[in-house]
Amino acid sequence: MSDDFNFTSPPFDQLRALEREQLRDALSVGYYTVDEVLLEAGAPVPCLFVLMKGVIEERGEDGRLFAQYGAEDLFDVRGLLSGSSKHRYQAVEESIVYELPAAVFHQLCADNPEFARFFRADLASKRQLERRDGQNLAEFILTRIAPEHLLPAIEVEPTLPLGDAARLQLSRGADALLVREDGALGIVTRTDLMTAHFRDGFSEAQPIGPLAHRPLSHVELGDFLFDAMILMTRQRIERVAVCEEGRVVGLLHLTQVLSLFSTHSHVLALRIARAESEAELRAAAQTLHTLIATLAGNGIRLRFIMQLVSALNEQLLERLFELQVPPVLRGRCCLLVMGSEGRAEQLLKTDQDNALILDDGLPVEQGLLLMQRFSAALLEFGYPPCPGGVMASRPEWCKPLSEWQRELRELPLQGRPEQLMRLSILADAWPVAGNRRLFDSLRESLGELAGDSGRWMSDLALPALQFDTPLTFLGQLKTQDAQLDVKRGGIFPIVHGARVLAVREGLEERGTLGRLTALKALGVLDESLVDNLVESFELFLQLRLRQQLDGKRDGREQGLDVSRLSRHERDLLRFGLHTVKKFKQSLTRQFHLETR
Repeated sequence: MSDDFNFTSPPFDQLRALEREQLRDALSVGYYTVDEVLLEAGAPVPCLFVLMKGVIEERGEDGRLFAQYGAEDLFDVRGLLSGSSKHRYQAVEESIVYELPAAVFHQLCADNPEFARFFRADLASKRQLERRDGQNLAEFILTRIAPEHLLPAIEVEPTLPLGDAARLQLSRGADALLVREDGALGIVTRTDLMTAHFRDGFSEAQPIGPLAHRPLSHVELGDFLFDAMILMTRQRIERVAVCEEGRVVGLLHLTQVLSLFSTHSHVLALRIARAESEAELRAAAQTLHTLIATLAGNGIRLRFIMQLVSALNEQLLERLFELQVPPVLRGRCCLLVMGSEGRAEQLLKTDQDNALILDDGLPVEQGLLLMQRFSAALLEFGYPPCPGGVMASRPEWCKPLSEWQRELRELPLQGRPEQLMRLSILADAWPVAGNRRLFDSLRESLGELAGDSGRWMSDLALPALQFDTPLTFLGQLKTQDAQLDVKRGGIFPIVHGARVLAVREGLEERGTLGRLTALKALGVLDESLVDNLVESFELFLQLRLRQQLDGKRDGREQGLDVSRLSRHERDLLRFGLHTVKKFKQSLTRQFHLETR
């Protein structure tokens, strides 16, 4: 029966071939009847138990229940490491278990540090152990920009004649030249030269300086190739400069990136940019789910998927804005996205969460008419209306800049519940179209709230404690009909806690992961806690996304079917929720919520 042992589940997937044979040879199978005791409290632990079938309960000497174990659960690791069992383990139904002798267990731990680390690790380390670098897209994600990926960076004077520039490119095998003027670098591509000469009538003698595009977008040598692709996607460009210690050492072209990474994300970005009608844009939007499923199915980390999907979503909204809003009005308003879109954390489509800042001279009625049409189009694209009405088509979310700023000034003095709710939503705002200077002014007003220790700040933090963490009194997963609401119990406390701390500290980081990292750097949160919160957040999103993709692909579905999770995933989920519980305790202390 040991031939059926599951070596694909962590930590046993860390064992090498000879170690697996060693485990198989040592493994035995135990059969236990109802009420039979496997371990007594205080007794030496003879083996690692791996439950195949049945239910085992862990109880203290006073009979108190500490845990209940099901198929594929491990016990008593704590007793193996300490030397004796702290509690009694007893079968509550007929049970079958694998038994790995303690001596073999300790030998495997001594020979294989990765295997041993699983049993002593915190959540961040456990999550690192489960990641495997397959020969797929995940390998691309971990590839860093190296000299062999680069095209030559040829710097020329702005006075260089167009004809000489074209001949230089041909002779050096380059498709772009760098032009320095007034200390700033710009770029002139082969296409720029051809367009200037054949379409615009430039002679070969004319200087290329006026053709240069600025500012020059760049990444650093050693950055991830994926970061370069996201930059190209966001800025709709095909080349970036690569720098080392402040000096340009080469150019990276989109074709080189796409030769390694074929998710067609840039093709989708081009479809969005070139859409000339709402129908074309809607067709492009419908392919987003396929891209997300491809990325997730190839093991790409959630933070990378979120970055890419966020860039594409923003381009989609910006293009729709351009199609609907007349050019004369685009500079007089600014479209914001909030919620998961604003934090760059949206994956599958969710409710519309947006707002509009108006120039003080633009009538509100005109802005509302534009946004009502905008919201109707988004509905056709598959983005349902926000149940709470957080949409730019509503008067409370479509206002002149001075009105937004007045509300923020009044908040510390009044601190009404509806004001606090709106502040927490606005704290995630991000501009996607229109005049971004309006958003900069609004952000300055948000920054003025930093450092305020008034009661309103505690009131703002309180919702992070609103929902119970879905753990039983004994620390096990608390479900209802095998369902667990991971958004309320896990995701929301992390998102809102990080958001409130960011408001208090005056941070401008956009998303939850960036905010947590900044809070760790400031010493606001303990380093270990932040590392585990980051891993918990990604874990919750990953488990939810996988089940959403297997179902109706509806981003509004928040429940997890725990019965569909592996033993290892249930273990990680439990660790993650315990981390959320610790974070809530930290928030309680920092905002003095003990008596609230």
